[in-house]
Amino acid sequence: MELAPHRDHLRHLTRTDPDPRVRHRADGLRLVASGLSLTQAAQTFGCSRTSLRSGRKRFLLDGRDGLADRGRCGRPPKVDAAARTLLEQALGRSPLDAGYPVTTWTVVDLTDMLSRHGYGVCPATVNRTLHAMGYGYRRPRHDLTHRQDADAVASAKHALAELQKRGHLPGLGSDLSTWMNATSTPTPTWQRSGNGVASQ
Repeated sequence: MELAPHRDHLRHLTRTDPDPRVRHRADGLRLVASGLSLTQAAQTFGCSRTSLRSGRKRFLLDGRDGLADRGRCGRPPKVDAAARTLLEQALGRSPLDAGYPVTTWTVVDLTDMLSRHGYGVCPATVNRTLHAMGYGYRRPRHDLTHRQDADAVASAKHALAELQKRGHLPGLGSDLSTWMNATSTPTPTWQRSGNGVASQ
């Protein structure tokens, strides 16, 4: 058998190699080196005869390296460095500046923005990219206090309190106070963890 002289080497790989996939493949080939046919070894080991034959060929050509995973040359990343730059620039300004009728960016709008620049990606890909870039979505909070007239607010509070006393507005209580005294702080929708804030 071609593998018989390598039986000790394969046994050594199954016990000491740091790569679990190499150990696994060496274990399957060790059965063949012990005298089992490819079919018998495949049935015993729970794999296909084809994979054992391929592993044997690679091991005989390249030794231990033949059992390791080889690099895959798949498609290039869908969101390259230029697309990431576009995303950063977009998150640094309002969607209104880019022609979108909204005040906060959504993943769908960012996906559309990239498609306008020739990137055919889906929202899930954009979402993964944003997280990989360190961005996280925060629910926007709005503060309209600066647009309130103090006298008008006082007058409205008085009128609402009178209506409540007369029983026309039951159950407002603390809700009314909370609504009239809202002082929420505006925060950007997308924030970058550890690197400050990405403005809208």
